[in-house]
Amino acid sequence: MRRTSFDKEYLSKEFDKLSSKLSASVSLFIIGGGGLIFYGLKDATKDIDIVLQHPHEPQVLVDALKSLGYFPPSSAEISTPYRKMGALEILENKDGLRWDVFDRQVCNALTFSNAMKYRAVELYVQGPLEVLLASKEDIFLFKGITERETDLDDMRFLAESGLDWNVVEQECRNQSTTTGRLWENALYERLVDLRNKHKIESPIEKSLRATLEVKLIEITLMEEIKQGNNTVRLISQAINEPQYFVRESLKKLERKGLIEVDKSQRPYKFVLSS
Repeated sequence: MRRTSFDKEYLSKEFDKLSSKLSASVSLFIIGGGGLIFYGLKDATKDIDIVLQHPHEPQVLVDALKSLGYFPPSSAEISTPYRKMGALEILENKDGLRWDVFDRQVCNALTFSNAMKYRAVELYVQGPLEVLLASKEDIFLFKGITERETDLDDMRFLAESGLDWNVVEQECRNQSTTTGRLWENALYERLVDLRNKHKIESPIEKSLRATLEVKLIEITLMEEIKQGNNTVRLISQAINEPQYFVRESLKKLERKGLIEVDKSQRPYKFVLSS
């Protein structure tokens, strides 16, 4: 069954209704396709993805939405990619507008960072409700780590409108550092999809790939050391790479403080830094 789409006027009226039902103040950040409407890049959306920042807000918002007649859709109506996004709550009204509510972390992945908050712009303020719109760059990044095909189309609209690609790349790198996960990989794959499907060349694709290759080498070497392959020769054999390549890569890990080398005997042995 094809779902209905909703325009900016409809969403604004829902904000009005919501503000009248909130029992406490709520500041919500729009991070999904709904944001493209307010940037003038789309006419309508089927759902509105928002993230909250304070512990009291999720329950206050959910209670207010339910008092307006919103309800959880049946599990059969939620596709697998949609379910993987890991929303705290998914609620839908009788017209079919769906709210995806996230609590500080989006898609079990990216956090809504202080830099993202700084880049957001105020969209709506009435009573206890404040609605802020995430930057185009941050919406692009959030969509760059999902599996929904419609998100790739939204990435196209955002890219064609003009982005500060340096912001997208830097935020991706920062998120990888803070979460300890390789978000460069997810974004790089989506940029490749964007190029293949929509012929959009991203200026950060090559640098993301270079960073990704370095990180994958580091992860591989550290995993080999962890498993007991702790000399240049053993690692070289395990990963089928020349010893000079392994030696230089290990030196880089040592300079970063990620590994230590025991030079008390030969061959030198490498251990993970404690």
